[in-house]
Amino acid sequence: MKKNTINSDTLLNLISKHSPDMLWIKDLKGRYLYANNAICNGLLIATPDEALGKTDIFFALREREKYKDNKNWHTFGELCANTDLETIKYMRPLRFLENGNIQGKMTYLEVDKAPFFDENKNLIGVIGTARDITQQILLKERNEYLMYFDQLTSLPNRQKIILDIENKKPKSSIVFNIDDFKEVNDFFGTNNADKILKDIALRFIKYEYTAYRIDGDEFAILFFDEKTEEELQNEALKIINLLDSEPFYIDDKSILITFSIGIAKSDEKLLTKVDIAVNNAKTSNNHICIYEESKNIEEKYKENIELATQIKEAILENRIICHYQPLLNIENSEIYSYESLVRLIDDKGNAIAPYKFLDFSKKIKLYSSITKIVVSQACKTFQNRDENFSINLSVDDIKDLETVDFILKTIKDTNTSSRVTFEILESEGIENYEEVISFINQIKSLGARIAIDDFGTGYSNFEHLLRLDVDYIKIDGSLIKNIVTDDKHRLIVETIVSFAKRIGIKTVAEFVSDEKILQTIKEIGISCAQGYHIGKPETLV
Repeated sequence: MKKNTINSDTLLNLISKHSPDMLWIKDLKGRYLYANNAICNGLLIATPDEALGKTDIFFALREREKYKDNKNWHTFGELCANTDLETIKYMRPLRFLENGNIQGKMTYLEVDKAPFFDENKNLIGVIGTARDITQQILLKERNEYLMYFDQLTSLPNRQKIILDIENKKPKSSIVFNIDDFKEVNDFFGTNNADKILKDIALRFIKYEYTAYRIDGDEFAILFFDEKTEEELQNEALKIINLLDSEPFYIDDKSILITFSIGIAKSDEKLLTKVDIAVNNAKTSNNHICIYEESKNIEEKYKENIELATQIKEAILENRIICHYQPLLNIENSEIYSYESLVRLIDDKGNAIAPYKFLDFSKKIKLYSSITKIVVSQACKTFQNRDENFSINLSVDDIKDLETVDFILKTIKDTNTSSRVTFEILESEGIENYEEVISFINQIKSLGARIAIDDFGTGYSNFEHLLRLDVDYIKIDGSLIKNIVTDDKHRLIVETIVSFAKRIGIKTVAEFVSDEKILQTIKEIGISCAQGYHIGKPETLV
């Protein structure tokens, strides 16, 4: 029986003819020697036979005629000739991103071009391929918008101002904080409070100020030219007068909106300094405060001395303790684990939250001591219990060999290695993956698990998930708390959950504060829930 065979040239012709990618060959004068179906149908709007012998300019002029009334219109044909010449001039392959209008739609192509030679190695033209990546570009732009712009007001957000300060180096900033906005929110309701925020944003836009919404009730403006403190103060008063030029209304009733204003000039840590200034304005009788370098340094120095003493005494007097917050298994509605949360008890018996002392403890070289206390307490607490539990670790902990040795010894001695999960903050930069991977391998060899904490803050690094052997993602509460009312937040969470499921990682929602949020994350398919609706952090016997 005779076998069916396909000639290699015929096979190559079939592949190129029906490839979804555009493929073409042109001579040295830019005339088409070959054009496959994809470029003919998608770009030239011609049959392969019609394309032969014609140039991009021919097709560009034909396309231009259809849109001659649009002065901004340009086509790929008007851009292609130059890159052909560049490919021939440098005699090497080129890759570039090109955009233009195809049949009335803006389109993005990833283009590759290379010199084309005949059998005798004589240069006879250019060979090229192109792939339509419009959807990828639009998705990237959409994700960047979600990342850098406030969804309520459409103003750039805190992440964007941080980026602009880093890249554009402004000289000064003014921050406007709405006075008593919580009362507005509580009295008139969230929807009406949101209308006020939108109205303020529109007034900034109306008077041509590029404002950022950097917090729930705060807006900031950057200045790139040198201004004196007096000029900045006058600018702030001018903006307030413009914002107050019309009344603010809720349900046809005018309400009084006032602002506390912070001003700072600095080449370094501008946002931190203007935040300090506006906080001073809020807590003083003066509605405008200017950051004063010497004054704040002296005050901060005094505060640092007091805090350092407080931390040292708490360690010596065993006043660093753990509270434990339960995590719910959504599938069976059972508490399956507890997160260990560190607290400092002051000399009056008040519990101080970690954000007030943990970062500073790193500066005074006491952070590792606190980590060891937490690891020891948590492991001893669950040594005689059946539940799973988790402990937060920083990258600094993982890089500290002494701390790592202490962790390994403690989970072995207390026989808790199979029930403990170590949570690594997503927001902390991982510069040396080898150190982190080595730690993960060591603790996993003993049966422990790994979670990435606060995932979704800023620009989430999916590389962490792909390079590290992670068991859980804890989705940051800033996304979860608005998931019922904000479709954008829900979309981001759904994307994270979908990605996690595909690579076999379980998900935990933080900040689950009510039943509506719990039901929503259950619909999305999140594995576990944590928050005040599930249970508050407390001591365990």
